[in-house]
Amino acid sequence: MNKYLIKREMPGISGAPANDLDAAGKNSESVLTAMRSEGKNINQVESYVAGDCIFCVYQSSSKDLIMEHSERSGVPATEITEISSVINHDTSEM
Repeated sequence: MNKYLIKREMPGISGAPANDLDAAGKNSESVLTAMRSEGKNINQVESYVAGDCIFCVYQSSSKDLIMEHSERSGVPATEITEISSVINHDTSEM
């Protein structure tokens, strides 16, 4: 599976209550679970709330599956970019 970075523009999201963020995460996961039960290869790795956006890292066999997840969960996918490589940094021992 490929890795993708998804930008979700959601004005005001950084001020959303923790309960709202938790509910959104549970909704997203229930859609992912349903999609996997249909034989679709898609997993969420992690998400970050930054400013008016949520940035998510997903593993998926295609960009189309990410768009399908977005439509089914009701969460926008403003931009989807395939991750070509990862650069790991650990400056804690410098």
